[in-house]
Amino acid sequence: MTPSPALLLEPELVSSSVPPPPEPYRPMARRRLTLVVAAAAVLGVLAGAGAGYQVQRGRTPTPLPPLVAAAPSQPRGTAPPQPPPKVADDRDAVYEADLLKLILPTPKGAKQVDRGWLSQADVADNWGDPASEYGELGQNGFRRAAEAHWTVGSSTFTDTDVTLIQFRDDQSPYTSQMLRENEGGDGDHQDYATPVPGTDDGQVLPSADPYDEGHGLKVYVGTGQARVGSLYLQVFVSSVHPVSRKAVLSVITKQLERL
Repeated sequence: MTPSPALLLEPELVSSSVPPPPEPYRPMARRRLTLVVAAAAVLGVLAGAGAGYQVQRGRTPTPLPPLVAAAPSQPRGTAPPQPPPKVADDRDAVYEADLLKLILPTPKGAKQVDRGWLSQADVADNWGDPASEYGELGQNGFRRAAEAHWTVGSSTFTDTDVTLIQFRDDQSPYTSQMLRENEGGDGDHQDYATPVPGTDDGQVLPSADPYDEGHGLKVYVGTGQARVGSLYLQVFVSSVHPVSRKAVLSVITKQLERL
């Protein structure tokens, strides 16, 4: 039996006559789509700019309006005299001023005991180790110092002593260091410190235990200290009666206001 011609065909030839199935749809990658959109946006901007340039190029330039301004006028005559600047507005006027004039005046009803300049040796003598203190003052730019001392009463006296010590503070701010070194007062003779309002590190220490001056005399001493720039302020209030915080604060506040 003769085989059918269809059976003599190769299997590959038969299968090739059937069209291949279509490729599955794959969406465009996100990054590629972003690049396409960005490129289209850039081309759109360039096309718009080119069209705008062509339109503007054919137009006649619009002239700018002339600059019109009134000429400045100088008033006739001399300017009115200006009041001198306040000392509070010029810190150099304080730092270069006469310290004796900056210290509080002696109050009415009080007797002035002393008012004058203090040398470096005078300041050192007020501390426990004058020789060491003298060297420390010189090493840390001691410039000048002044003191005022007044008293009220006789047998029941109250003494007030105000001292201003100025340092150069051009290489290191020693004024603040001196204040820190005297924060604790003198042993048990002063009570705990409280801050002076309006200052960063000013403080007031009222009296605690009195000093025994001999012959039955006991003296209470309250102290206060503060600083204004390169000026170190120290206040002592002494009395045969306990010295309150308010009494010391009153003196140091008035002195700070004057500075």
